[in-house]
Amino acid sequence: MLYAALALGAWVAFSTLAHAQASDSDVIPGAVQQEEPDPTRLDVARLPPEAIEIKRELYAQGFFAEAQLGAQGFLGDLGKVATPGPRIAVALGYEFTTWLRLLLQGEGSLHVTRNRPPPEHSAFEVFGGALGLELGIPFSPRAMLWGRGLAGIMSTGDDVLHALGFTDAHKLGLQYGGELGFDWHVRSRHHSIGLLSGARFLP
Repeated sequence: MLYAALALGAWVAFSTLAHAQASDSDVIPGAVQQEEPDPTRLDVARLPPEAIEIKRELYAQGFFAEAQLGAQGFLGDLGKVATPGPRIAVALGYEFTTWLRLLLQGEGSLHVTRNRPPPEHSAFEVFGGALGLELGIPFSPRAMLWGRGLAGIMSTGDDVLHALGFTDAHKLGLQYGGELGFDWHVRSRHHSIGLLSGARFLP
């Protein structure tokens, strides 16, 4: 009985103290309380999803890798005898600031001739590499428009085009041009996706 009386007394004292603390607070039954974000980020369970403002500086800079997947076609005389085809490119570079990048890009594409036989239709590949300088215009913390100038070398894999009158197509030749694109950072500070289009001159 003594233990029960002590336990009952402790419970009454604890309830009275808790009620007094609740009475001293500003809590009003039925009212919605607005809680300020905790700047220490320790109370993450109660913070809203956008407690930290997203800024461009939060995303990683320095060395980067880029992959491109799309299609490539030709204008001029080559466009009359070759179909557009799939294109893939990989670039490695360095981002000095949020608006300036230097990169080295390798690319390749696959095409089919569409000339009037003879010779018969055949497939050929175009491959090359280029050095590029990119300037960007961030218009929000996660989105940026950019332009890229490129210059390098390009060739075809065999003599398919040689038989169609492009006598130097199988040799390494100069290429230059540019690309315009849109870049969007995802939630990860290391990844982004985007769209681009471009043009090259193959003298």
